[in-house]
Amino acid sequence: MLGPAESSLTPEEDTLIGAWCETEMPDAEDFPDWDPQQLDAVDAKPQTKSILARRDIASQYLKGYDSDGVITPQAEDHPAQMALLDLFRSLGATDERIANAVEGTSTFAVEKLAHIGVHVRQQNRRPGERGEPKVVITATALVPPHTASRTWSLLGWSSTDPVWKPYHAAQNAFHASNYPPPSVGEKSYRAKWDEAAQTVEQALTDFVDVQDGLPYTVTVDSNAARRMWDGLQNMRLGTQPAHTGSSDRGSRLRLPGERLGTDAPVAVIRLNTDDKEVPRPIGVIHRGKRPGATPVDQETSTLLFEIDTDFGTPAWLLSNVPRNYDGNSGSGRRLGSKRTRWEVNRSVYSDEPAQRRKGEMSQNFYGMTATEILPIGGPSDQAREALAAMTARLCHQTMFWSDRARYPVPLHAAQQMDDDHPQHRREALQDEQ
Repeated sequence: MLGPAESSLTPEEDTLIGAWCETEMPDAEDFPDWDPQQLDAVDAKPQTKSILARRDIASQYLKGYDSDGVITPQAEDHPAQMALLDLFRSLGATDERIANAVEGTSTFAVEKLAHIGVHVRQQNRRPGERGEPKVVITATALVPPHTASRTWSLLGWSSTDPVWKPYHAAQNAFHASNYPPPSVGEKSYRAKWDEAAQTVEQALTDFVDVQDGLPYTVTVDSNAARRMWDGLQNMRLGTQPAHTGSSDRGSRLRLPGERLGTDAPVAVIRLNTDDKEVPRPIGVIHRGKRPGATPVDQETSTLLFEIDTDFGTPAWLLSNVPRNYDGNSGSGRRLGSKRTRWEVNRSVYSDEPAQRRKGEMSQNFYGMTATEILPIGGPSDQAREALAAMTARLCHQTMFWSDRARYPVPLHAAQQMDDDHPQHRREALQDEQ
C-alpha cells in the first residue's frame, strides 16, 4: 500500500516525519445492509494510522469528502490550521512559548522542575465483548532545558510501552499496538485500581532514574484519578491518614509517588473541570492594582482567583470564557454576561414597532466556567501559589490551539495520546451510543 511513497516515508538520521492525510469516512447510506462494526472495517484512518505509527511516523487526518462531494472551505480553513498545529503536537514540537508560560516571577523556581501529566481512563466493554474493562494510562513530562536554549523537552510514556521516550516516539509506540488487555485473573474493583496506581508509581520511579533525580510535579484530573488515590478526594484534603494496605474503603496509595521517599514529587496538582463539582463564576469584582481603588463590576474574566478553604490550603479557580463569546454575535450582544436565564426578558407584542421586543429565552446565553487548580503538598504556600499560577499559564498557552485548553500542556498532551489512538474514537462512540 505504501510502496509509491516508500522513499518519502523512510526517515533520515535526526529527522522527524509527519504524515498529513486526507480521508473519506464510510457513509452508512452507501452501505445500508452493514452494521457499524462492519463500517469500521472499511474506515482507512485507524488502519493507516497504526501502520504509520509502526514506522515511527506521526499522522493527522483531514476529511476531504462528504456526501455532497469534495469539501471546499468557504472562508479561512480553520480545521486545516488546527490539524497542522495538532500534527506538530504529535511530533512533540515545543518552542519558547512553553518556556515563557512556565517561567514566573515567584521566588519558587517552577522552571527548574519537570512537570508530569498522568491521564487515566477506563475503556468499557463494547456490546458482545467479555472480560474486565481495560485501564488506559498515558503520561507526558515537560523537562526543563539543560542549556541556555530555553527549549523544553516533551517526553511520553504509556502502559503498553512503559518506557520514557521523546513524545513522538512514545505516541507512535502506543498507537502501533492495541489497547492494554484486562488484568489477568479475577480481581476486585479496588485491586484493579491499586494495580493501576502501582503502574504509575513505577513510571515515576523510572523517570527519576532517567533524569538523574530531577525534581518534578505530577498533575492529574480529579475525577479520573481519585479511584486510584483517595488522597485526591475532597473528604481527605487536609488529612494525613496512614495507609497500610488497600481495602474496600481506601486505596493502597494516598497520592502519586507517595512511597518514593526522596524521589517523591514536589507537589501533586489536582485539577477539576466538572461543572457539577466546580462552582461556576457569575460575576467578577475588579478592585484595581492601586491602593484604595474603587471596586468595579466586570462582566467576565479569564483570570486566576484564590479561594479560601476550610482545610487550611487555598484552592484556585481559573475563570474561562466560551470561545464564541468573543466572536461576532451580529448585534454585538452577549446574553449571559449580565444576567442568567432566570432573569431573561420576555417577548413584548405591540402595535407600536418601537415597543416590540423579542424574547431572550431561545437565544444563546454565555456564561463563565472554571477550572479548579489545587496543588497538594509543596514546601510552602508561596510554592503552591507559584505552581497554581504556572498551571493556569500552561492551560492558557497550549501547543495545539489558538485558545485556552481545559488542561495544562503536560496533562493535555497525555490525554491526546489516548484520544488519537486508532481504537479510541470508534469504541468511545459505541460507548456513547
